[in-house]
Amino acid sequence: MTEVSVPLEAAALTRRGTSVDRRLNALPIPPAVTIGFIGSLLVISADTETLAVVPLLGAINETFHMTPAQGAWSLSASTIAGAATVPLLARLGDIFGVRRMLLISLLFIVVGNIVCAVATGPSIYIGGRAILGISAAYPLFYAVLRLRAGTTGGVDRISGLMTAAMGAGIAISFLLGGFVLDQGGTVRHVLWIMTALSVLVLALAWAFVPDSTTRTRSSIDYLGTILVAGALSALSIGIGQGNKWGWTSSKTIALLAVAVVLMVVWAMWELKCQDPLLDLRIMRRREVWPAYLAAAAIASVAIASTLAISFYVQTPAAVGYGFGGTVLATGVYLLPVGLIIAFGGSLMGPVIGAIGPRASAVAGGVLAAVMFFWFASNHTETWQYIVALVILGLSYSLTYTASMASFLRAARPGEGGMLTGGARVANTAIASLGPTIVTAVLTASFIPNTAVPRPENYDYVWLVFAASGLVIAAVALLMKNSPIDQSLADKTQLIGDSTELEVRS
Repeated sequence: MTEVSVPLEAAALTRRGTSVDRRLNALPIPPAVTIGFIGSLLVISADTETLAVVPLLGAINETFHMTPAQGAWSLSASTIAGAATVPLLARLGDIFGVRRMLLISLLFIVVGNIVCAVATGPSIYIGGRAILGISAAYPLFYAVLRLRAGTTGGVDRISGLMTAAMGAGIAISFLLGGFVLDQGGTVRHVLWIMTALSVLVLALAWAFVPDSTTRTRSSIDYLGTILVAGALSALSIGIGQGNKWGWTSSKTIALLAVAVVLMVVWAMWELKCQDPLLDLRIMRRREVWPAYLAAAAIASVAIASTLAISFYVQTPAAVGYGFGGTVLATGVYLLPVGLIIAFGGSLMGPVIGAIGPRASAVAGGVLAAVMFFWFASNHTETWQYIVALVILGLSYSLTYTASMASFLRAARPGEGGMLTGGARVANTAIASLGPTIVTAVLTASFIPNTAVPRPENYDYVWLVFAASGLVIAAVALLMKNSPIDQSLADKTQLIGDSTELEVRS
């Protein structure tokens, strides 16, 4: 085997002289700014599709004549559908080109949004949500940005940029549904707004997002795809239905057991397979697996804690706690976390460059732990929620951005799709735990003669998140600070405009 370490810019890992390049160069702004802007819109669109529907779930159930159980399925449909397709499409990006798979993924988002907007009943709406989950646009765009980052600092900056865009998407998501309904709109208006945004992102990506000239010569790991899809689907369904079925019910235990068995079999197969879907030998690098866990855990804490805060804010004050907030008022309460992530993410690149991904991620975990320990006994006043959400935003900005930067630095050209797809698998496996834990703790006991959780249940929720912050910090300590790796991955070659140059075999 021969290996040539090729600097990213010198290796020309993005196509030159194509129609996309000509359109990019014709703009009055640098190509990097254009691509970064499109990436930001993509993240905002993805966050809106995921988060905007959560506070609208009651209105969505009414619009599409769904039972609460069907409403819950509509939220989990995307996760289950993406269990197989996301890592597969991300890996296919390495094999056939990230641009092609990105455009296909964005098309799935457009189609899914349209199906949801025109749905006439539960089956069609849930089907539309499942189509949305098929898309791998998010990890594929990370792969695009990784290929265009020529330095370690460049990777840190793009990680911060995407985190900042995520914050903007969170802020918009929390306000969009409530604002539209407050202005006399309907759920369908919200869905059509999301459709329009996804069409805009698809058009901009087609016009201005270039392809890479790296191709990984690899066969498709069909068995690995089926195994990981089965494992993640069983896990998502088991966790999602655990509260309804009971955690000791035969169905719940069977599904979780199936998930564990399939995951073990999948791992054994991936280590044996010549062309694995997700190469565990690469992912066991200390720049990768601790970063996966830390990113997924802080995302789970952020999503679950904002869900718990939403419940608290919307609880009628007549029961002895809560603020009796509307959907729009709840969005305003949650706004600080999105704004801080948007602002903090834009500053994280220099911070990570100065102290490294490991220290940044550890700091975020410790910050979350301290905040939630304080919040457990101080969450009855509005100002306390503002303080908590500001600190949560800072914690998320630090840990998530640093974790992404860690494994993107380690992603050699030809591995970007696989490693970003692996991050999605970790997120699917871990992030679904947060809302389930919140629901289980809050519904453990109720105020007598009501279906309202006891106020002390919220104390326990915040303490669980405080402990989670400590776990995140401990995992982040295992991360290894490394500079960007520019050598081409195994079985990866450069493809020029008219000739192919094999660099590593």
